[in-house]
Amino acid sequence: MTANGTGVPMPRSPLARILTDKKGDGICHDGSGKSVKAQTIDELHSLQKKRSAPTTPLEGTQGAFATLSEEERQRQQLQSISASLASLTRGTGPKLVRGDPAAKSTQSAANAVHHHHVEAPTISISDSSLKFTHVLYNLSPAELYEQAIKYEKGSFITSSGALATLSGAKTGRSPRDKRVVIDDTTKDELWWGKGSPNIEMDEHTFMVNRERAVDYLNSLDKIFVNDQFLNWDPQNRIKVRIVSARAYHSLFMHNMCIRPTLEELENFGTPDFTIYNAGQFPCNRYTHYMTSSTSIDLNLARREMVILGTQYAGEMKKGLFGVMHYLMPKRQILSLHSGCNMGKDGDVALFFGLSGTGKTTLSTDHNRYLIGDDEHCWSDNGVSNIEGGCYAKCIDLSREKEPDIWNAIKFGTVLENIVFDEYTREVDYGTNQLQRIHEQPTLSNTFPMPRYHALDRTLRMSFSWHAMPLVSFRL
Repeated sequence: MTANGTGVPMPRSPLARILTDKKGDGICHDGSGKSVKAQTIDELHSLQKKRSAPTTPLEGTQGAFATLSEEERQRQQLQSISASLASLTRGTGPKLVRGDPAAKSTQSAANAVHHHHVEAPTISISDSSLKFTHVLYNLSPAELYEQAIKYEKGSFITSSGALATLSGAKTGRSPRDKRVVIDDTTKDELWWGKGSPNIEMDEHTFMVNRERAVDYLNSLDKIFVNDQFLNWDPQNRIKVRIVSARAYHSLFMHNMCIRPTLEELENFGTPDFTIYNAGQFPCNRYTHYMTSSTSIDLNLARREMVILGTQYAGEMKKGLFGVMHYLMPKRQILSLHSGCNMGKDGDVALFFGLSGTGKTTLSTDHNRYLIGDDEHCWSDNGVSNIEGGCYAKCIDLSREKEPDIWNAIKFGTVLENIVFDEYTREVDYGTNQLQRIHEQPTLSNTFPMPRYHALDRTLRMSFSWHAMPLVSFRL
């Protein structure tokens, strides 16, 4: 009941009457709704998809994209990605088009969702400068599941809903194959020499490897592109772009980095740092500074990272952490390799330790709010998580010992190099197959509860959360 101007309750408007009629089959049909006009099953399936809309309206003319049409925004995003993939020998980027090349959608570009297929000319030519490369841009976990299951051998859905996949021959990081470009700036700012993890390479060799990676990515029919953020502190966040060839790499970074809103994507612009993950393609071991077919190269001046010869996704995570160790101290911010959680009274605890020493286990205390499990920044604003997800070992994982982590392994989680029952798809965490997982957030029991996704050979997991991204440190 509602009230009129006199305060007298008025009856609500009656519900629309359902009109029924009896067809020749003797069954009553609801005639009040519109009939579905679909002639084929493909047309019917197309009606399942609806256009995504921002959760909040754009105000005024914020950002360079705010006054642009959807078609123009998509064009500028493709131009930005093409510029990232520009070959130095040709000076231009590849011809890009959105969507999966295997899709057969007849939907027009104007009505397509931002990552849906747009038809491109079919050109059977091997020269990457004459072909179109399809861009799968910021896909959802469900779409990435479909890509992995359909096209990546060794990908399965486990009984909990997590995606199980394989990282290939490399099931851990390759620190001896990691190189950092030494130049006039980094030679004085970084630690070099005996005992240092930084192994030098020159600018020319980096560009040789970059060209090799970019040419490989440009030769593919499709690539995955993630535009995301690092650091929950809005004043000090970094824009990162990850270009990769595998759906599981894209899902891994979707979980590990901070996921932007649709409004933030529209105004993303040029990234602050770019990763070229061509891990399925080896480097040339006869190139100067190379000691194997694997090379992970970091150029801080160009703010780029190149990955060749390893499909282990943890290289991307650790590479970006190294970048934050370089950038944040320049802003008078302390970058920390630590876990972090907060009590109900606002007291914050930091857990320091090397990988595998228990930071995630200690951080995921069900009596405290989780901030993050591995990478943080401590500034005048407080303590903030660098990542959008967590990464934890899951060897001998059990519900009794670590219930929060166990319960976080569900849809969206990536499990890498794990063993599971062929029929039930239940994972055997007791089998030492060097597994890892990562995940994205879920709310449970009134506090931020992450979800995990696994992916390397040491049985690890990662999760993310959205609540309380920045917490003041209480002394």
